[in-house]
Amino acid sequence: MTSEKNNNRNRNEPFTHFINKMDRMFSERPPKGMLQSLDNFFGSTKERSFPVDVHETNSEYTLTATLPGISRSQISIDVLTHAVTISAKHHVDRQYKTKGMFQKEVSDGTFSRTISFPKPIDETKVTARHRDGILTLHLPKIRGNRIEIN
Repeated sequence: MTSEKNNNRNRNEPFTHFINKMDRMFSERPPKGMLQSLDNFFGSTKERSFPVDVHETNSEYTLTATLPGISRSQISIDVLTHAVTISAKHHVDRQYKTKGMFQKEVSDGTFSRTISFPKPIDETKVTARHRDGILTLHLPKIRGNRIEIN
């Protein structure tokens, strides 16, 4: 009988290990940036992305996006309570002469990133600055009231 229990235990061990891993995955907070990585992986292949850094203080989030070759007029920023979407449309139309031939190069691209935040953003106080291909957003947090528990 003990050998029969051991056989059942050995047969169920990989399944038990899998269940424990799944329980842990759903009970722990996802690693920082994991959700954005999933968005990038499953996103459209026609859209390109760009690097974004987010720093948090007690009062605000500071988001820095690197957008080389993109002008201020090509950038669109949408702010929601818990997220910011940065989009840019890039169009290049170049003509040049090489070896006696005229060549024309046309390129269109769309860049878009949505960054989510755990705490709400004060949409009315967001500021943006663009200089030398770097977009910097200051996103003040909304401060709620703390309640003491008696």
